Amino acid sequence: MRVKIVGNGGRESAIKWKLTKHCHEIVNDLQELTVVGPEGPIADGIADRHGFIRIVAPSMLAARLESSKLWAKQFMQRWDIPTARWMTYTRNPDGMNQALLDLDIMRNNRSHKIISIKPLDLENPYYPVVIKEDGLCGGKGVVIARTQEEAWRNIPPIFINNIFKSSSNKVLFEDYVFGFEASCFVMSDGDSYKILPFCKDYKRINDGDEGPNTGGMGAIAPHPLVTDKMKKRIEDTIIKPTLNGMRLEGCRYKGILYIGLMINENGPFVLEYNVRFGDPECQVLMMLMKDDLAPYLKAISEGTLDNLPDPKFHEGYAITVSLCSQGYPQKYEHGYCIEGLDKIDNSVQVFHAGTVFDEQSQKYKTNGGRVLNVTTFEKTLDKARENVYNAVNKINFDNMIYRKDIGKNEKSGNSNKASEWNQRRRRGNNTELRRKRFKNHSHFRRGDLLSRNRE
Repeated sequence: MRVKIVGNGGRESAIKWKLTKHCHEIVNDLQELTVVGPEGPIADGIADRHGFIRIVAPSMLAARLESSKLWAKQFMQRWDIPTARWMTYTRNPDGMNQALLDLDIMRNNRSHKIISIKPLDLENPYYPVVIKEDGLCGGKGVVIARTQEEAWRNIPPIFINNIFKSSSNKVLFEDYVFGFEASCFVMSDGDSYKILPFCKDYKRINDGDEGPNTGGMGAIAPHPLVTDKMKKRIEDTIIKPTLNGMRLEGCRYKGILYIGLMINENGPFVLEYNVRFGDPECQVLMMLMKDDLAPYLKAISEGTLDNLPDPKFHEGYAITVSLCSQGYPQKYEHGYCIEGLDKIDNSVQVFHAGTVFDEQSQKYKTNGGRVLNVTTFEKTLDKARENVYNAVNKINFDNMIYRKDIGKNEKSGNSNKASEWNQRRRRGNNTELRRKRFKNHSHFRRGDLLSRNRE
């Protein structure tokens, strides 16, 4: 099969590698099958344009799940899909002032429930609060303000300067849902679907999940903390309602659907939707997959996914570590020679994300924030970590940074998020009330407590 890939990052490199491994030809012109990697062309309606015989990408209308966080929240509210409570504000001085006022009211008036109460922290009873851009921001348009001071510091640049360069004039404020994160991927042809292994993505720039959000500093799959029972619950309460809701609203979802989840003792909550493979989760999924990817992509485009069996995956763990340019996700320098790629053995696959080949020096040079994804597969997570970091230590370029804790301590279930959540639960002084409030999220989703647009 001849396949055209739209996009040139680490995700697209992994898809190309998987397809060529099964003897499919990657071409640059319009061919039998077109696979779209990044969200930009999808949101712009590439699937709606004439000339594509078969394309793996949702329509522009379906892509609103990612291109508008506000629309996605309203969609989840309509279909009773569990998510954090939220409010929206218009990106202007009045909207900013109203947001600051609401946060101040929350801080000084416990009875004023503008946003649902989180597990109690005696010093900051209404924090963290999530500030999220409505439009596309390359996975970086989210700020988690842990204190009032942090919220006040971040709000003016978001509202006045539009630092994430969002195309929307809306900003969302959300509850911070405590628990552990998981990435769910679904292949859908609009009617039937296949669920892929759950992944864990490491979004923060620094070890210990500290620092600003990035497009992803690494990932592992399968997720060690997602049980079979939880998978069934996610399918019944999130996946099925999402795909059924899209179909009933006249925008069938055909493509790869990413669902970002937060999971706690009360079940799964949707953090966000993406309308394509995640990056770097795609890299570990491609390493895990036994079967040829192409028949599934073709079936998505043709609406025949139900004719195929569930894809098979290797028993074990895949892990990827992103090697980045210092300064990412903000400003960074590029053009540095990459050394050591010739020292990597066949057990490790290096996916190029932000590189360019220099003909003069006959070497690859850095050309992006995320430069390389070093990826491997092993029977155990410990062995996978050992192999991937041995490979990372062989690669070098000026100003190279990476996280050193990808996959660390995951088998024990002591994720940073879960640990933080449990600590906050212990510090609280009204556990029963908090549990009741978490369980009553359904009242909000049914519309008893509607989010308000702030002009």
